[in-house]
Amino acid sequence: TFLTFEPNLNIPTPPNYQIGPGDEIVIEVWGASHQSTRLLVSPEGQITLPSIGPIQISGLTIEKASEIIINKLSSIYSGLKGENPNTFAQVSLGNIRSINVTVAGDAFLPGTYTLPAFASAFNALYLAGGPGESGTFREIKIFRNDELIESIDLYDFLIKGKSFKNVRLKNNDLIFIEPFKNRTKISGQVVRPAIYEMRSQETLEDLIYYAGGLSSDAYSKQLVVSRKTDKERKLLSVPSELFSSFLLKNGDEIMVDEILNRYENRVTISGAVFREGEYALTSGMTLKDLIEKAEGLREDAFTNRAAIYRLQDDLELEVIDVNLKELLSEGSQNIILQREDVVYVSSILELHQERSINIVGEVQKPGKYSYADRISLGEVVRKAGGLKDAASLARVEVARRVNDRNSKESINKMAEVYTFPLDENLALTDQASSFELEPFDIIFIRRSPGYSDQILVEAKGEVVFPGNYAIIKKNERISDLVNRAGGITKEGYLPGATLLRKLDDEQKEKLQKIDSLKIEDTELNLNESYSDYQPIGIDLEYIMKNPHSSEDLFLMEGDVIKIPQELQTVRLNGAVLNPVITRYEKNKGVRNYVSSAGGFAENAKKSKVFVIYPNGSVDRTRNYILFKSYPRIEPGAEIIVPEKPPKKERTVQETLSIGSTLSSIALVIVTIIGQL
Repeated sequence: TFLTFEPNLNIPTPPNYQIGPGDEIVIEVWGASHQSTRLLVSPEGQITLPSIGPIQISGLTIEKASEIIINKLSSIYSGLKGENPNTFAQVSLGNIRSINVTVAGDAFLPGTYTLPAFASAFNALYLAGGPGESGTFREIKIFRNDELIESIDLYDFLIKGKSFKNVRLKNNDLIFIEPFKNRTKISGQVVRPAIYEMRSQETLEDLIYYAGGLSSDAYSKQLVVSRKTDKERKLLSVPSELFSSFLLKNGDEIMVDEILNRYENRVTISGAVFREGEYALTSGMTLKDLIEKAEGLREDAFTNRAAIYRLQDDLELEVIDVNLKELLSEGSQNIILQREDVVYVSSILELHQERSINIVGEVQKPGKYSYADRISLGEVVRKAGGLKDAASLARVEVARRVNDRNSKESINKMAEVYTFPLDENLALTDQASSFELEPFDIIFIRRSPGYSDQILVEAKGEVVFPGNYAIIKKNERISDLVNRAGGITKEGYLPGATLLRKLDDEQKEKLQKIDSLKIEDTELNLNESYSDYQPIGIDLEYIMKNPHSSEDLFLMEGDVIKIPQELQTVRLNGAVLNPVITRYEKNKGVRNYVSSAGGFAENAKKSKVFVIYPNGSVDRTRNYILFKSYPRIEPGAEIIVPEKPPKKERTVQETLSIGSTLSSIALVIVTIIGQL
C-alpha cells in the first residue's frame, strides 16, 4: 500500500462544506407521497424545484440548505408538517463539483490542477510532486482572493504526524512554495540520516528529533558541527547540555560518531576454566577472584603456568607468566588485575600432539580413532565395527613408528611391525586382543586372497533368458554370457549388439569434462551426454562364430550386453534442413538420406559427416582429392552432419592493420625493383 494523498470521496458531507455551482443536490420524498429529484446548482447558485421555482443555496452548508428546501417543499406536501406527519423528506449532496487550484513557486511540477471540492492542500501538493529541489517544506503558503489564509509546515505531518492544518481548498486557491532558507545535514549514528530543513529558531536538539534520535551506538557526550564561514569551514564542539540551545545555520553538517569499542572495566578469562568469558573488573579484583568467578579450573588445566596478556600505557602487549599451583596455595601473593587484562589457562590436552590410531583394511569402519592410555588392539577392532568376512586369517599387522629422542644421529630403521594370527571365527587370539597400542600405531587387516565378491553382468534384449548373471571365472567372455543366456533369438539383430561398460567416478568425471568442451574442426564431435555407462562397439556375429578370439572381450562388473531387434529406421541430426527419422532402405547412401531431410544446411560441414552405428561404433567420411567416400548405412544408424564454426568478423583495427602491412610489403617490392 502506497501513500497517495488522493482525496477520499466516499465520506459523509463535511458539516462546514459550502455548496457551490456545479454541485448536485439529491432530494428524496417518501411516505404518503414519493419522489426522487436530482438537481444541479446553476452558475448563479440556484436550484429550481418543480412547482416552486428557484431557490438560492450557493454558499450555504448542506444542513442550512436542507432546512430551506424542506420548508419550501412543505407548501406542496402538507404531510411534512404537523404533529403527526405522514410524509418525510431528506436533502443530500450527490456528485460534487470540481475546483481549480494553482500550485506555484518552487514546486516539482507547478501548474493549475482540477480537484474535487473535498480536496485538501496535501492533495494538491501530491499532484504537483511536492516541493522541488530548492523548495521549502517548512512554510508553504495558501492564498485565497489574494489574502494569505494559512501557512503549512509539512514536517508537522511527515515527522510529527499532525494534520490539523491540512486546509480544505476552494476554487481558484493559490498554493505558493518559497525557496528554502536553512538546510542542515546530519549523518552517522542517527535513525534517519539525511538533509533537514530547519527554522531560524530550531536547535540541534530539534534536528536530532527530526532524524529519529540517536542510535544505540552513538557517542552522545558531545557532537562536532562543521560550519561554513566566509572563506572556509570551521568545527564547533557542542556538549550534550547545549544541544537544546545551539542554533543551526544553513550548510551546517553534523557527523554523529560511534562510541569506542572498548570497555572501562572488562577482564577476560579463557582456556581450561568452567566458565570462559568476559567479567566486570571491580576495585582490587585479583586473578584468584577471577578464577573463582569462572567456577574454577577444569581438571585438565595446566597449573604450572598461565599467562596474563596486559596492555601497557603505550598499547604494547605485555605477557605475565603465572604459576597457578603456587598462586592458588594458601599464603601466596596474589596478582591485582587491570582493565582489559586477558587471562589464558592452558589445557594439558592442548600441550600434547593430537594422538590417534589408524586402522585400515577389511574392517567395517576403517579410519582414525582417538588414542587412550592402555588401549588394546581388540578394543580398536571393536570400535571399527569388527572384521569383514573378507579378512585374511593369516595375520594382522601393527606398524609402530620408531622414536628415539636420545639419538644424536639418523637411524636406518623406520618402523617396528608386530604380527598376530586370527582364528577360524575371524576373532583375535588372546595375545593379539590384549596387545597394548601406542599413539600413531597403524593396524593393517589384510584381505584374503581366496575371497571374492560376486560380480554381476546383464544380458538384455533378444536372448532366450535375459537378466543378470554372476561371472563364474575371471576370464569369462561375451560369448560365454550369450551362451549362458540361452543364445540369441530369431529376432535378434547382431550388427546392432552393444556392450555397455559401467564407468567409475573418475572415468565419469573425465568424460564429463571432455563433453563440456566445445571442440571445433575435429574429425568427430559426438557431444554425447555420458551417464553411468559408455557403449563399446562390438561385432557380435564374428564373436559368436569365433569364440575366445581377440574380439571376444573379457567381461567386467556391471557390463551389459544389449541385443536389439532388427531396426528399420535411420536418424538424421545436425546441420540438415529438417532433422528426421526416416525408413531404412537397402543400398541407399548418405546423400540420399540427407535429401530426405531437406538437404544440407548452409553451415553444414559436408566433409566431416559421420555415422554412429547401433552397436556404438563410429565411421567418418573420407576425402580423396576431389571425391568423398561416405560411410555405409545400416538399419538403426544415425547420420550426424557437423556445423561449420561461426566466422569471426574482422574488426576495423584488423582491417587497417592488414592494409598497412600490404602497403609496407608493396613499398619494399617497389624499392627492390628500383634498386635492381
